[in-house]
Formats: sequence, C-alpha cells, structure tokens
Amino acid sequence: MCPYPATSRATSAMGRVARSRAGAYDAAMRFLLAAIALAALAACERAPASTAVASEGARVGGHYNAASNTARGVTGDVSIERGGLLFASGIVLFTRTLDPRSGADVISSDGDSFAAAALGPGDLDIELRRVTEQTVPPGRVGLCGGADVAYVALAYDQHTHAMTLLAFTGVEAPGPRATQSRVCASFGYAAPDGARTREGVVL
Repeated sequence: MCPYPATSRATSAMGRVARSRAGAYDAAMRFLLAAIALAALAACERAPASTAVASEGARVGGHYNAASNTARGVTGDVSIERGGLLFASGIVLFTRTLDPRSGADVISSDGDSFAAAALGPGDLDIELRRVTEQTVPPGRVGLCGGADVAYVALAYDQHTHAMTLLAFTGVEAPGPRATQSRVCASFGYAAPDGARTREGVVL
C-alpha cells in the first residue's frame, strides 16, 4: 500500500519549510534593497543642500552592537550610514543630517539637555538627524512604538566606544524653541572595535 497520509503530511511540511525560506528570503531582500537605497541617497546628498543640513555630513558611522535592553529588544545591532540607519531587526530609517548639537543644548523650551536625556556628560557630541521615512517589518514596532519617529540624535563621546540613540516625536526639531519635541525612547550601543567618528577609529 502507498502511504498516502504520510505523503500528505510530508508535502505539507515541505510547504511550510518552503514558505519559511521564502519569508526569510523576502526579508533579506528588503534589507538589501534598503541598504542600496541608503547608498543612493548618500550619493545624492553629496550635492549642495539647504543650510539646515550639516555640510560635513555624518560624523558617526559603521556597525554598533546593541548594548541596552531596549536596543536588544527593539532594534538589535545598527549600521549607521550617511543616508540612514539600518537595524538588525529589519527597521530602516532614512535620514537627513542637521547641524550638530552639543550635549549641553536643551531638547525643548521646557526640557532637559541632550546629555541629561542620554545620561551622559555635558560635553557629549550630538549628531541630529531628521527622519524622512521609517520602514518597519510586519510584526515589529518602530523606535517610538505606534508613534512616528521624527528625529533621532546620536550622542557619543569621541574618547569612548559607547553611543546612545535618542528617538523623538514631534514636528519640530529638538532645540530651545521647540514646544512639542519629546524623547520617546533611548537605545544604547557599543562599537566593537573602539569609538567611530569622522576622524576614524579611536581605540
């Protein structure tokens, strides 16, 4: 006798495996396409931009390992590119770099400083970026949960390997005149081989 039930079960199992592999392939392709898009965006940004965008471009770059509970739970590791941020969880942020801030600068008219929000010293370097688009894989939440992330600040000390990402809601850029800018979440990361800045790797 031919074991038709067993054959049916095997076919069903093979179908589930195939669908699982297809889903993983689709996710990998989406991540690859996002990386290509960020590279293309970075190339476009080499042209003269408005005065609101920092002329020297990104000051932080490369791969950072997730170091805080929020980073490990929501984003995973992050790759910081000129045109955006790619997270291991599949979240992608397309960004524009704004004029640099310092840790002592305040986030809003009645808010704390960037350094206080990042739990760091007042001499932190702050790279502020406007988020032009956020893509979130199915089943995941964005950096601000169900709210739209509008800005991110990369807070770092050039003499250490740590970097804190502050995510903001609100249409206004964080600053002393902002009335609606709020920190929705913070994420901690660490460079695996020393701090990475525009000057290079600081060991």
